[in-house]
Amino acid sequence: MTAPADSGPEDRLARMIEVRPIGLDDHASLRYLHAACLLGQSEDGLSQADAEAFVRLVYSPLYSDLMLEGELYGGWLHGELVGSACWHAIGDQPAIARLGPVVVRHTRFGIGRHLLSVVEERALAAGIQQFTAWTTANAVPFFERFGYEVASRGVKTLSPECTLPVTFLRKSV
Repeated sequence: MTAPADSGPEDRLARMIEVRPIGLDDHASLRYLHAACLLGQSEDGLSQADAEAFVRLVYSPLYSDLMLEGELYGGWLHGELVGSACWHAIGDQPAIARLGPVVVRHTRFGIGRHLLSVVEERALAAGIQQFTAWTTANAVPFFERFGYEVASRGVKTLSPECTLPVTFLRKSV
């Protein structure tokens, strides 16, 4: 049987990604990924104060607690963490999942698409029927390509010292 043709380099790279849960031993890599990506990919939508507050949060013990609230998955390429995504059921509404941001080091290579697909599949297997998500403005088109709709725009409070301007999205399945 012949393998299906690639639609481009993004498909080849996405297939090379190993997706697995992120454990505590991976949090140093996760912190670096999240800080670097937010600073590099959201600079137009964030103030300097917002960015600095986020980096302080990422390197604080509280960030590990935040990351442990859901099922957190990493995308690994040759042993390097190149992306992450997470989800968790909303406590009083167990058929609804809240997605954390999909964070990727290299955009436009299918890594985010692959991670989002894995996280959605795992949530659907757990009985989820609706997704909510929040993201910075630069990533809204990414989510819209996968059926998410803008619900509102506002502020996400990550800690008393860290709030980010975000867009809230939703998707029904």
